[in-house]
Amino acid sequence: MDEEPQPDASESGTLEGNPGNLSTQPNQNAYQQTVAYAPVKSQVPKIFGIFMMIYGVIVGLFGILGVFGTGGVISDYENAGIEISGLQTAWFYISAISGLIVSGAVAYGGYETYNYKKRGVMIGLGAVAFGFVLSLGDTAITGDIVQQFLDSTGEADVGGLGALVAGVGVVMSLVCSAICGLLVAIPLLAAGNDLE
Repeated sequence: MDEEPQPDASESGTLEGNPGNLSTQPNQNAYQQTVAYAPVKSQVPKIFGIFMMIYGVIVGLFGILGVFGTGGVISDYENAGIEISGLQTAWFYISAISGLIVSGAVAYGGYETYNYKKRGVMIGLGAVAFGFVLSLGDTAITGDIVQQFLDSTGEADVGGLGALVAGVGVVMSLVCSAICGLLVAIPLLAAGNDLE
């Protein structure tokens, strides 16, 4: 009597073993050392740092044009019959040059923020605050110029319009500075632990 050979279990195509038997050792590499993963830094500071640098450069270029065009603006006002005092003339130049400083500070703050430095955000916030102070002076002078223009044209029924323009300018400056400050502070709010 011939016996038929029994098929070998290793050739049957089935897997044997206990699937619940998992290793209780921690995740280790080939050298039997525990693997530690480095935390990934957020990209938010890099993105907003780039935006701040682009904004600072573009506004700075326009600011350079503004410094050279300040004399022309003053002469245009005087040709329209508006009397520009020496203090207002000085303010126009101070404001134009200070605007360059603000845009340079924003660009430098963006560079520092791009490099994950917390001081970049602080420089940007300081530049926004300084820009707000400059805009308050600009709105006061703009209100005075509008009032002088209306007085020179004899528009008596619109008295106080210069003060209204100055008030609207202050509100707009406050809103714009708040929005800019929030945008500059986003890297600190979103990824504060990643900043040095």
